[in-house]
Amino acid sequence: MYKLNLFKHGLPLNAVHTDKSAYLQRWRLPAVVRDLHREQAGRPLFLLHDGPPYANGSLHLGHAVNKGLKDTVVKFKRLQGCFAPYVPGFDCHGLPVELEVERQGQRKEQPLAFVAACRAYAQSQVDLQTAQFQALGVAADWDQRYLTMDPAFEAGAAQWFQRLPGVVQRLRPVHWCPACGSSLAEAEVEYQTKVGDSLVVLFPVEGETSVFLEVWTTTPYTLPANKAVAYHPALEYVAVQVGGRTHVRVRRPDEPDLPVFPLAGREVRSPYTGQTVPVLPADFVSRAGTGLVHMAPAFGMDDFRVCEQYGLEAEPFLDEAGRFMNEEMAGMTLAQARDHVLERVAALVVTLDTLEHEYPHCWRHKTPVFFRASEEWFLDLTQTRERALQALASVNFVPATGRERLSSMLQGRGAWCVSRNRLWGTPLADPENPDDQRLLARVAQEGVAAWQSEGPRRTLDVWFDSGVTHQLVLMQRFGRMADVYLEGADQHRGWFQSSLLTCAAHSGAAPYAQVVTHGFVVDGQGQKFSKSNKNYQPLDQLLQTLSPDVLRLWTLQQDFTRELKFSPEAVALTQERYRKLRNTMRFCLQNLQDFDWQPVSLHHPLDWAQVALLRRLQTRVCVAAEQYDFAAAVAHLLHFAEETSSHYFPAIKDALYCERAEAPRRRQVQQVLAWQVRLLVRLLAPVLAFSSEEVFQYLREAGAESHESVLQATLQEVLLPEDVQAHERLAAYEEALGLKAALYRWVETQREAGVKSAAQVEVTVPQAVVRRAGAILEVLAAAAVQAVPDRQEQAAPDFRPTRWLACPCCRRHDPAVTTSLCPRCLEVQAEAWAQAGAK
Repeated sequence: MYKLNLFKHGLPLNAVHTDKSAYLQRWRLPAVVRDLHREQAGRPLFLLHDGPPYANGSLHLGHAVNKGLKDTVVKFKRLQGCFAPYVPGFDCHGLPVELEVERQGQRKEQPLAFVAACRAYAQSQVDLQTAQFQALGVAADWDQRYLTMDPAFEAGAAQWFQRLPGVVQRLRPVHWCPACGSSLAEAEVEYQTKVGDSLVVLFPVEGETSVFLEVWTTTPYTLPANKAVAYHPALEYVAVQVGGRTHVRVRRPDEPDLPVFPLAGREVRSPYTGQTVPVLPADFVSRAGTGLVHMAPAFGMDDFRVCEQYGLEAEPFLDEAGRFMNEEMAGMTLAQARDHVLERVAALVVTLDTLEHEYPHCWRHKTPVFFRASEEWFLDLTQTRERALQALASVNFVPATGRERLSSMLQGRGAWCVSRNRLWGTPLADPENPDDQRLLARVAQEGVAAWQSEGPRRTLDVWFDSGVTHQLVLMQRFGRMADVYLEGADQHRGWFQSSLLTCAAHSGAAPYAQVVTHGFVVDGQGQKFSKSNKNYQPLDQLLQTLSPDVLRLWTLQQDFTRELKFSPEAVALTQERYRKLRNTMRFCLQNLQDFDWQPVSLHHPLDWAQVALLRRLQTRVCVAAEQYDFAAAVAHLLHFAEETSSHYFPAIKDALYCERAEAPRRRQVQQVLAWQVRLLVRLLAPVLAFSSEEVFQYLREAGAESHESVLQATLQEVLLPEDVQAHERLAAYEEALGLKAALYRWVETQREAGVKSAAQVEVTVPQAVVRRAGAILEVLAAAAVQAVPDRQEQAAPDFRPTRWLACPCCRRHDPAVTTSLCPRCLEVQAEAWAQAGAK
């Protein structure tokens, strides 16, 4: 039996990390939290602002992607010496909480009890999600998280609203969701295809005999609110004879000879009300329908804007449930009103067809909404929109397409309706109302309960809550705006926009320097994960069989700006890569157990080449991370692990296992492994949160590290030696790998001849190759590499099976081996046997 330097290590190749308590406890140590989140200590500040997830329900894969990316960003920044605090937040107000509380039996008729129940439920969800985020390895400042339901936040947001320029209260049409029982902001509306009416009805022209405008509408029930007819001033309208009457509509391409009928200054009689209404020019009118549009300012923003210019006011027609309130139609639903109106105007109907078109829906309930004229509070965007668009010019977007997406949404947006008819929300206090101000003064101490203590009062849109966190969190805690906002692509119409509008209205600036967006999770067939698709799996179930590190690696190894595919095949591939990264660090740990961690000077060219590879790895990973290209960063790490395991590790095993324990060559190799594992554990900390901490604690116990946690470690602490020949060594190393590839291909062709490995082959190359690569050629693991001086430099290498025997101990082929060990192993083993005998 030969004595070799073989060690085992406690780091398993695969780990699920089911028991996370030791990690979570360490990440909440006062010294760790202080270094990460509380004390800047002269370091450059980097601020990622956490968009608050809604505090309602357990986490899913989308949450894992979102928080994992954010955690990765700040951890890479800390590696480079930045103070990158991570303050997590939670959005606590709004309809989902109210609905859940109602399902639990609480009723809004008792406002204070209802608000108290909402607060208790939201707090339970915050605690639930906090625990689940921690289980993902998200090392945030959980003890100082921000909650939009904190009384101080509620009071601050309400007061900030009152100081915001452009806030107005007025009667105007708003999107209204009867299921929500409230108005909706444009960001809360999405468009889906719906089949509806396409009605053409005649409006008699005043001052003319038997002349009628053919007016088009897709909402017949709005005719009782008609205040005008709109036409486009750039289009031609013609008179058409129909059964003894003259009909007026837009000219069609096949009607070049029909006479023009001028519309400017005309008046018509509304077919439902019988009132005389004007015919007005409007740029939004198109050739669709008849090119003439019925205008009801109570039921549409385009109608409202045009009518407002001519002093035609909107009037309230619908109640909160969507039923008509005017006397003749009181209590009618929209469907009942449609039938009633069509019956009333039947004599003037030209056509009634169906039309498939895009119709607004509530993005929460996925049900159609309608316009309702209501007294609401708005943020007027006339000036703010332009300021916001100008502010975006200095913002960097990842991906770049985000700029156009956010800009186009802003350009098409009208006023922001910020008032809501809900009990559970931030107070919307009228600055001119003494009662509002009296109650608001109590909110900072008592919360929303004080606001609702004297009966239901309106609250602010939840998007306003999260939209002012740049002031109530960032400015209050750190004194400046964010370096980056990172959220899902749907936040172009949500948090990115609400934050920009409030900040631009206040200061003309953007609240962020960079906007980064990620895609959504889909299955292997490209279907969105959802319970209805039967592909949904709760996150807590996934973590029963997968380490959180696997989910983090799965996220980061792909282009997160696109859809992220989650499938059994993707998971299996990720687990294989996860084991490769862990095994690379484990090899280092195994072979450093007798290393004293004292600096050792390097002499071997192959070791210097490996140091150059480490330095290149650090540069490439950091550059990719700086550009938020985490897929490239992970690819560099995986490539390094694969190449090192395939080339450097096999080349140094002889020195590690077979040399004397204190041999200079072995200690030099151990020094390289020490640098390697200390660098890898840092570069992998943003990727493999638990595995990196696991390895770091082994290093800490060995005396290699002094920090409490890997989260405190920086790259500056791994001082790789400078090498003026690094470029030449890397070139030589690449040349050697090319030669190795050729050698292995040749071995494959010689297996039937008994050649099983490169160790059985002698390689002959030109002298120039040996001169350039030198001892780096040990990476070939060949029996011998011989130089032929007179060969041409470009000549192909020669391979031939060696006749030398293999040493039974080190398995190297050596000409000195006959019936015993090679000379080196004889010396090493004799010394080992002597030491054993002395004991």
